[in-house]
Amino acid sequence: MNAPAAPAAPVSSHTQVAQARAVSKEVALRSRDTGVFYNDDRQALHEVSLTFHKGEVAALIGPSGCGKSTFLRCLNLMSREIPHCRIVGSIEYHGVDIVNEKINLFDLRTQIGMVFQQPNPFRKSIYDNVALALTRHGRAANAADLDDQVEAALREAVLWDEVKDDLKKSAWALSGGQQQRLCIARALALRPDVLLMDEPCSALDPIATRAIEDTARRIAEAGICVIIVTHNMQQAARVSDTTSFFYLGEMVETGPTRQMFTAPKDPRLAAYISGQFG
Repeated sequence: MNAPAAPAAPVSSHTQVAQARAVSKEVALRSRDTGVFYNDDRQALHEVSLTFHKGEVAALIGPSGCGKSTFLRCLNLMSREIPHCRIVGSIEYHGVDIVNEKINLFDLRTQIGMVFQQPNPFRKSIYDNVALALTRHGRAANAADLDDQVEAALREAVLWDEVKDDLKKSAWALSGGQQQRLCIARALALRPDVLLMDEPCSALDPIATRAIEDTARRIAEAGICVIIVTHNMQQAARVSDTTSFFYLGEMVETGPTRQMFTAPKDPRLAAYISGQFG
């Protein structure tokens, strides 16, 4: 396909130094030839090899059904919850191949947390939504320590100032954007290395979307690796350091976000950015 040159997308200033920063960043996750099959013979995701660093936001973009969410769910083995789903290749986390070695999924998902497309707070208070995981995992020494950790997580998710006087209020009384940030706080309370975000803003208004984007940047600046699936190319340009483009089950191109949006190498990416399909 011959595509015209893609127009420059608005890329925020932090991406200008992303390539230089990546050299010194610690690797958080690395996939090698990772693929997904359903019912043993239908290949939904072809071999993907990507490296993700701590302290960066990585965006996964592409049209619906292209494999980006399928790949995201592989990174903490959520795909294993799907019947007849098989992951091939490898995914290295702290030097351990989580696909092929026996691991504790319960522990893994405390370190590689996930925020879903629709906010899913528990039918509990704002406080208890965050405190439950800490208590369940024995992370709090006493009640005062628990209070401190709940506050710290809510602050990291940029929600504390909005809810600090209503911590006993039902989480379901919050707005959609606040509920999503509460889910982020719930994941952050366990001090993960990686936070996976599967289109976390798709059901939110522009103001709430910007709040989530700001939260993602703040989390990354604190040293966490954030991997976000998005259909919104402007969002990817605003928030991410690196971008990977998926199409028809393949990872087509990856690189620093500014490069991806201003000088795409693959004509399919150029066509996608220019709005020829999506």
